[in-house]
Amino acid sequence: MLQPEYSFAVDPSALGLPSRDELVDMRIWDSHYHGTGSHEEIVKYINRMGIERVISLDIGSWGETKEGRKRDEEHQSLLKKWRELLSGIIRIDPGYPHKSLKKMERWIRNGPCIGIKYSGLIELDVTCDHPNSDPIIQLAEELGAVIYIHTWIKVGGDPRYAGGGNYTGESTPMDVAKLAERFPDVQMICGHQGGDWELGIRAIRPHENVLMEFSGALPTSGAVDLAVNELGTDRIVWGGHGPSRSYANELSKVYDADLSDEERMNIFGRNYRRLAAPIMREKGYSVTI
Repeated sequence: MLQPEYSFAVDPSALGLPSRDELVDMRIWDSHYHGTGSHEEIVKYINRMGIERVISLDIGSWGETKEGRKRDEEHQSLLKKWRELLSGIIRIDPGYPHKSLKKMERWIRNGPCIGIKYSGLIELDVTCDHPNSDPIIQLAEELGAVIYIHTWIKVGGDPRYAGGGNYTGESTPMDVAKLAERFPDVQMICGHQGGDWELGIRAIRPHENVLMEFSGALPTSGAVDLAVNELGTDRIVWGGHGPSRSYANELSKVYDADLSDEERMNIFGRNYRRLAAPIMREKGYSVTI
C-alpha cells in the first residue's frame, strides 16, 4: 500500500516521541479496531501513525434479515478491497452456540475472517466460561482461529464486588481463566485486561495460553510494566480501540514502559502475527513474523 508523505509542525524527537518512520519500523498490528463503518475516512490516520494492519472486531451479522445480509455484503466488499491492510474477526454469542458455530463456518472456514470475538454485550446471562462455549472453542481450535474475549470488571451489586456491575453476560478475566483452564492448549486473548489492570493481569497470570490486550482504558503509567513483570512480553498484544480511542492514547502505554525496541515489537505486532499466522497463511496471506 502506498504510504503518503507527512510533515509535522513540531519535530517528534524534540518531545521525546517516536517519528513515523520509527513507528513503521515497529510493524504495529492493531488487534482492536472498531472503524469498519467509517474505514475510508479513518485510513488516513492509520497511515499517519504507521500502522501495518488493523483487525476489525465488528465483521458480519447473523445474516437473518435484509439489513443483516446487506451489512454482510458491505463487509465482504470492504475486506476484499482493503485486504492488504484490514482483516476481520466475527462476534459470536455463547448464549446461542449453534448460531455461533454456523456463523463461524460461513465467515471463517468458508470466508475471509480469521477469528472470533466474545462481545461485552451478550444478550443472555452467559459468560465465556459457560459450557456453551465448549463447542465454540473446539471449532475455533480446529480452524486455527484467533479468539478474542472482551472482559471488564465493574464494581457493583449488593453487597458490592468486583464484577458485580457488569452487563449481563459480560465476561471478566476470572471467567477467561476458568475457560483457559478447560482448554490449556488453546490460545486466547483477554481483552482490555478487564479494565482493572491489577486484578486482570493477576487473574490470567497462571494460564500461559492466555494473552492480554490492554486497550480502552486510560494510559496509566506503570500498567504495562506490571504486565511485563507478571506475564512477560510474549503474552501481550496491542490494540488501538479506534475510533473511540486515539492511537496516541494507546501507543503511549507501550512507550511509557521500560522496554527495549525488541520487547516493544513483541507487543506491537509480533505476538499477534505469531498467533494469527497459521490461519492467515491458509487464506493466502504472506505473513512474516
